[in-house]
This record gives sequence, C-alpha cells and structure tokens, in this order.
Amino acid sequence: MNFLNKNMNFFINWVRNLDKVILTLLFLWIIIGLILTTSSTLGFASLKLYNDSKILINKYYLFIFFAVIIITFASFFNETFYKRSSKIFFYISFFLLLLTLILGLEVKGSRRWLNLFFFNLQPVELLKPSLIIFLASIYSSNNSLIFKFSLSSVITISSIIILLLQPDYTQALIILVIWFIFIFMSGINLILILLSISAAIGFMISILFFFKEKFSYIFARFEKWLNVSDISYQSEKSIDAIINGGFWGRGIGEGFLKEKIPEAHTDYILASISEEFGIIAIILILIIVFFLFMRVFAICQTNISEFKKYVLVALSTTVLIQVFINVGVTINMLPPTGMPFAFLSYGGSSIITNAFIMGIILSLTKKNYT
Repeated sequence: MNFLNKNMNFFINWVRNLDKVILTLLFLWIIIGLILTTSSTLGFASLKLYNDSKILINKYYLFIFFAVIIITFASFFNETFYKRSSKIFFYISFFLLLLTLILGLEVKGSRRWLNLFFFNLQPVELLKPSLIIFLASIYSSNNSLIFKFSLSSVITISSIIILLLQPDYTQALIILVIWFIFIFMSGINLILILLSISAAIGFMISILFFFKEKFSYIFARFEKWLNVSDISYQSEKSIDAIINGGFWGRGIGEGFLKEKIPEAHTDYILASISEEFGIIAIILILIIVFFLFMRVFAICQTNISEFKKYVLVALSTTVLIQVFINVGVTINMLPPTGMPFAFLSYGGSSIITNAFIMGIILSLTKKNYT
C-alpha cells in the first residue's frame, strides 16, 4: 500500500511540476502533425514503396507511440541524473556514429544509417542531444575555462571528422553551431571566440575544396540553387504545391506533390501539407513551435542552474535551426539538405530523437524539481 501511495505521489508531483504551457504546445504540435502527415502523404508514399498504403502509416503511428513514451520517461528524470549520465549518453551515440563508417548502409554514396531491422537509425540524430548534455556538464563544471574550451573542442572536432567521413556536411555544420552556442554562452574571451569561429569556418570551407570529389553533391546543389533559371525539380514542385494550395488548401487527398517527388513525406512535408490544408496549416504549426521555444527561452531568463540554461538554450536552438533549414529548403531559400521537420517528417531517427529532446526540455523546465 505504501508502495502504491509513493508511486501515486510521484506521479501527481510529476504532473503538477511540468510546465503546462510547454506540455500543451508540444501536445498540439504532435497531434496536428499526426493528423496532417497521415492525411496528406504517407498513404501514397507507402503504396508506392511497398504496394500497401498502410505500412508507412502504421510505422509512423508506432514511432509517435514510442515518442510519447520517450517524452514521458525522459521527463521523469532530474538535472542530477542527466549530469551524471551525460558521458554515457555521449559515448554510446559517438560509438554508434563511428559504427556507420564500418557497418553503415550506403545510400547515394554516404554511410549515415545503421540497419536496426525495424528501421534505419541515423546516429547523428542521437549524437546532437547527447553532445549537448555532455558539453553542458563540461561548461557548468568548476574546471578552468581553458580546460572546458579545450575538451569541448576535441569532442566537437572528433564528431565533425566522423560526419565528414560519412560524408554528412550539413550535420557537421549543425554540430559546429552547437559548439559555437556553448562558447558564446561560456563567457570566453571575445578574441578567442572570433579566432575559433574563423578557424572553424576556414576549416569547413577548405574541406570542401580539398575533397571536392567527395563533396561534389554540395557544389551541384549550390550551383542549381544559385542559378535562378535552373531551379531544382523538387524545389519547383514544392513551390508549385504551396501556390496551388493557397491559403485554405485543396482538401484532403487532393494534393499532387506526393505523386511527383519521392521526398514529399520527409524533406518536403510542409509543401505537401500546405497543398492539401493550406498555408494556414503551416502558419499554425510554426506559431506553435515559435511559442513553445519562446517559453523555454523565457524560463532560461529565470534563476535556474548553469547546466539547465546550457542544455535548454542549446537544445531549443538546435531544433529551431533545423526547422528554419526545412522551411528554407521548402520555399527554395536554401539548397536541398535532407533536413526533416520534427514530428512532421516521416523518419524514426528524427521522431525518436526529437522526443528525447522534448522529454529533456520538459524535465529541466519542471517547477520545484531539481
């Protein structure tokens, strides 16, 4: 009986301490994404890939189901747990990333995925939150600033090198941006920050030119993107879909984008949704995402620990950057990158990782619970 009472008290305290604004907005994000994504593209994509309209939809439902479990489970833990577990999380994800170079599935010349039978795991998705937690534990420690900077540099550069060997240039840039966030927040000397950024940017640009053949796909995408008269087929069809959908959309099942490009349910999910449900649906999704993370940033302005502040700012900024990239690619403001939109794009790695991220955010924004 005492055991039941303790568990009930724990559950009641957990619910009471969760930030209700973040929880509500996250719930809306997932539910709206679930409805719009399954209604617009997954059935057709599944039929085309597997000759069965239900396979991808069922897998997507399963991913969302596991995502809800992960969000709940991750939000149970407290700051102390994440601090103590930061090394373990990072070592596991780093090892999985390293495995891609040996056992990774080769797709279009890149080894970015590990075959886990039920779905293909992209380890870099797990690396991002685990790296953030690990860097936060380093920068919130009592060690000297130079030690923190040096250790974080080694960890970040090691991760970037593996990503460049896959190759996955876009994700390498995101890892670099994550590191920039930490050095900006740490209070390191401005000259050292500028030197670090300059060296990092110089390194990333020189890699492109020294190994031009390996990264030829990036040059090809940029050339197409910069050439106004030669817009890529995907971008052209994406913009056409948004225009055809107008403000209110063509209606459920009335979109054509899913028939024209294979990435309609992943990279170009926003265009697919916009075509059938209208620009109003995209505006609604972006408003939900914007206010959710504005709430997180507002909490970061309160009297919370250094570790929490580092983790919350870095996780939120990372998700927002990825949202910005996805939107940018959809409307041809950016060249194609293969960046999914959290909880909308089909993909197990993305959904599960974003669930872990949101679970951590819910955990570290709880009231009176450290």
